[in-house]
Amino acid sequence: MTIEDSDVPAGSALRKQPVRSARASRLRPFGIIVIAAVVAVAALAGLSAVADYALRDRTASSPTPPTMTVTASSKALGGAGGADGVFLAALAGYNIPDHGEAARQRFMELGHHVCFSLLPPRAQSLDATVDNVLVLEKQDVGKGDLWAQRFTYEDAQNLAQAAIKAYCPNALK
Repeated sequence: MTIEDSDVPAGSALRKQPVRSARASRLRPFGIIVIAAVVAVAALAGLSAVADYALRDRTASSPTPPTMTVTASSKALGGAGGADGVFLAALAGYNIPDHGEAARQRFMELGHHVCFSLLPPRAQSLDATVDNVLVLEKQDVGKGDLWAQRFTYEDAQNLAQAAIKAYCPNALK
């Protein structure tokens, strides 16, 4: 058979159409997913290495670890003297009971708060400061802190006077 014998026009020739296989179009997204997964794994490995380095205990590998010697002391904790000693002695003189180191620490915090409240630039009155101490102590009791104790108004006044005597003798009284 010749071209002239068929129904095909004489001047046209058959052209090959590019064949697009379904497989070739599927490989692109799959390849992108594989590459993204490899990059993600590499990033996680890098982050893990950085985290291990950051969390490493550097003191464990030091050539000479620091040493500490602990000796028993007959001196009570918190009664170290200075302003704190004066403050705690004044509280004992006012019969405000000492229930351990946590209570002493909280009393000293309240004492410093008293002085902060009484001194410029925003000095409060002594009555407002005593009321504030009562509120703070009631909040401690309300939280259920084991060392917290209930203060009377007189206890709060005595704590404020002890704080003024020890920490801020120049505060307005």
